[in-house]
Amino acid sequence: IDQKINNQKRAISKITQSMKMEKRCNAFLLSFKAIVLVLLVACSKLPACESFVPAINRLPVASIIGVENNPSKSKSSYYQSRSLHKSSLAVVSPADLEVVAPSYELAIGTIALAGVFGIPGSPLKSKLSSFLGGIPLLLFGLFIAFQTTTLCFTFSDTNFSLVKSDLTSTGENIVVGGANSWSYKSFVNYDFFPSPAFPILVYFKETQTPKDMWNVGPGEFANSPEAIEKGAKPGQVHFFPAIGNVKQLTEEFQKHDCAKI
Repeated sequence: IDQKINNQKRAISKITQSMKMEKRCNAFLLSFKAIVLVLLVACSKLPACESFVPAINRLPVASIIGVENNPSKSKSSYYQSRSLHKSSLAVVSPADLEVVAPSYELAIGTIALAGVFGIPGSPLKSKLSSFLGGIPLLLFGLFIAFQTTTLCFTFSDTNFSLVKSDLTSTGENIVVGGANSWSYKSFVNYDFFPSPAFPILVYFKETQTPKDMWNVGPGEFANSPEAIEKGAKPGQVHFFPAIGNVKQLTEEFQKHDCAKI
């Protein structure tokens, strides 16, 4: 009889643990969906995200958000119309630009990863993981979302540039100075890290920047004798978060004959 009672207690304990785990998983999924939904709603309300809206409309959540689908609108038409009243501040005429569509994949992925460490129901949640992983990742994800909204990549007939979403200049490069605009002829390499299929950083190397600045920051390693021996070409290294559509970036780099090792 005692053995039967113990077996029943163990069975009840297993069922209770299973129910608790199911509740935690449901809470985790609900919190995750809520974070993604809030981010999508926020993005859909921002003017600079208009080229991102058609993609949102293809999701089931579109009926909840209430976003109007307008897939016929070109990716750059919004930027062209928005900059007409600020033409005096534009880097070049909008008609001469190819504007890279924003990509929120990096921001959403980072925020989702933060959720794994911090939101209720997550199997990885703890005070330590929330402080060391969840909070920093959440802040970084929000920062990337802000940059994706306020900055964009453009391609003119001669230059690749990083500009504000209204196509005005971002000012001098904070690392090496000079405008954030580089001639295609100055390119010696470009790539995406860790890979084009999973882009986190946009990388390129150019020779337009004065030579005495080439070894600043990561350039010290990228221009080292060892790197040159392995086939690297000297130049100024640049890394930017992958806040633009990588497929479009690749097509434009190739279209303008940017050098690639």
